[in-house]
Amino acid sequence: MLSLPELREMKALTERVVKGSVTREDWSNLAALTLIWQGDETVANIAAQGFDAFVSVAAPVYIGHSFHRDDYQRMYDRICRAAAKYHRDRVH
Repeated sequence: MLSLPELREMKALTERVVKGSVTREDWSNLAALTLIWQGDETVANIAAQGFDAFVSVAAPVYIGHSFHRDDYQRMYDRICRAAAKYHRDRVH
């Protein structure tokens, strides 16, 4: 789940995008936050599948954004950090 700072970041990114931001960095950060927002199990599953699997699934979804490999890496890294937090905080 998103932390309060991540929610604030998501709101700011959404506002920039609505105003016309076309930077790949804004869009990829917003996409990563949107995936993280979907929940801990989602990010854990994405992280567990690996970067190449993430790109193969995500690339067709985000084709209109013209993301480069570094954009997908930025997204995946954020997702992995969220997954690590989930695993660290989860009570067994």
